[in-house]
Amino acid sequence: MEPLISWDAPEHIHTEKNNDWYWAVGIITITATVLAFIFENIIFGIFIIVASFALVTHAAKKPRTIHYEINDRGIVVDNILFPFLSLDSFWIDAHEEPPKILIKSHKTFMPYIAIYIEGVDREKVRDTLLNYIAETEHREPLTQKLLEKFGF
Repeated sequence: MEPLISWDAPEHIHTEKNNDWYWAVGIITITATVLAFIFENIIFGIFIIVASFALVTHAAKKPRTIHYEINDRGIVVDNILFPFLSLDSFWIDAHEEPPKILIKSHKTFMPYIAIYIEGVDREKVRDTLLNYIAETEHREPLTQKLLEKFGF
């Protein structure tokens, strides 16, 4: 399938963590683990330690560069096709930097797909998507905004 538009962009915007961020995670982890042990919930305490380790490991990792394309069947994200029939609408915020497409999907567990636009004109992407799905203003979920605020 020949792409109408294609580009490469990071899967998310990476925020460098300073030592204070790691200290805060460590203090919260130790406090929560001690509280779990005080309340005799050892399994939850172990879970907190493992989850914190996974969180720190994931937060330190640099984002992959992913290949995106729009073709006449749908949007391809890293070799995964999201057919236009499974997509409801899209929104590109003109004031957001870096620019991002927010796509509303019919899926219950993944209702929004966020795709960064880099190295391609956002108006060209918008015009191409308008041929296949509706443009409706969307706002990012609060949880996504909070995760970005905390550096994820």
